[in-house]
Amino acid sequence: MLEKIIGLAGIFVFLLIAYLFSSNKKAVNIKTVIIALFFELIVAMAIFMLPKSREVLLAFSNFFTKIIEAAREGIVFVFGSLGAANSEQGFILIFQSLTFIIIFSALCSLLYYLRILPFIIASIAKFVKKFFGISAVEAICSASNMFVGIESFTSIRPYFRSMTRSQLFLIFTVFMSTIASSMLALYVSLLSNKIPTIAGHLVGATVLSIPNAIMISKMMEPETETPELNEIKMEVPESAKTFTGSIVNGAMDGGKMVLGITVLLTAVIGILGIINLCLSYFTDITIGQFLGVLFKPVALMMGINTQDAAFVGELLGTRLIMTEVPSYVALSQAMNAGSISSHSAMVASYALCGFTSIESLSIAIGGSVALAPEKTGLITSICYKSLLAATIATLITGTVAGLFYAG
Repeated sequence: MLEKIIGLAGIFVFLLIAYLFSSNKKAVNIKTVIIALFFELIVAMAIFMLPKSREVLLAFSNFFTKIIEAAREGIVFVFGSLGAANSEQGFILIFQSLTFIIIFSALCSLLYYLRILPFIIASIAKFVKKFFGISAVEAICSASNMFVGIESFTSIRPYFRSMTRSQLFLIFTVFMSTIASSMLALYVSLLSNKIPTIAGHLVGATVLSIPNAIMISKMMEPETETPELNEIKMEVPESAKTFTGSIVNGAMDGGKMVLGITVLLTAVIGILGIINLCLSYFTDITIGQFLGVLFKPVALMMGINTQDAAFVGELLGTRLIMTEVPSYVALSQAMNAGSISSHSAMVASYALCGFTSIESLSIAIGGSVALAPEKTGLITSICYKSLLAATIATLITGTVAGLFYAG
């Protein structure tokens, strides 16, 4: 009970931090903050407290798990036993998890071609625009991020050059506060053994993070200009204009993502290993332990118990410098070893559910500058602040999950 009280207080601390970093405190729309908090609490209550919520989450997760195992046929066909669910070689990240990104990226691209995703995204965007009182451009990007990653920027390509500072800040924050559906399979494959309902929870985490991202971004960079009035209109990208092309281009994009993640993790973790070796000559503290100490107060503020706070803090710090992938891998290992409580594991799984890392920020900068090179100065001036905003948004998401989780 004490942890939940601390978590409730933590939400207001996180909101206070966002307010203190506001570029124009007088322009903050309190109505937007209240609406976002209200919506989030209602959704969280539905996820954790409705009588049939667990059954619904379990049914969805079982369905998603079946899709994953059906998709595994492609992985096993190419990589043999290395890609099997219970491989004799043990768990190998690239073969048994990362390769799902290729399949689900191709599937998302196919759903774009079939006009299924554009219809769903446009419907959600209309609700988001009306309910939260944001512009059509912001609503489209927010809704798109429930299904795709940086590709959401292309859905608003025609409007990029006319976007205001507040609008750009919001789309950066929303992008880094959520995960793409192509990544969902990876995290489900890592956590489903210990949390059977994890697929539903990770979708819930993205749904919760969107109002958080809107709320925090409009606190830190409230709208002070007059944005253009646009209608909600979804454009199908060139890569998904044909049936075969959508699958091929989607798979290729997924392959590039897998290669990028693999190369990045190999390099960064390898460099950290060298740094830890150098540190061992002077101290017993590793980079991971340092991050754990640095982010431990944040974990405690989220309502994490004192036994798990340093470890969860380490996960949050690792996510910031190395993406969320190694954090989820470490969380999975801790859950399998029984070294983290179910409450802390659930809070962490929600809080880690976002592209809130320096690497993702670089991707966002590169993608947006390519679409609107004349806004390079504006983009670089808001980028690191948007990373802070996205971090706060995901921390609130994890904290809210902890308030309603009952085991």
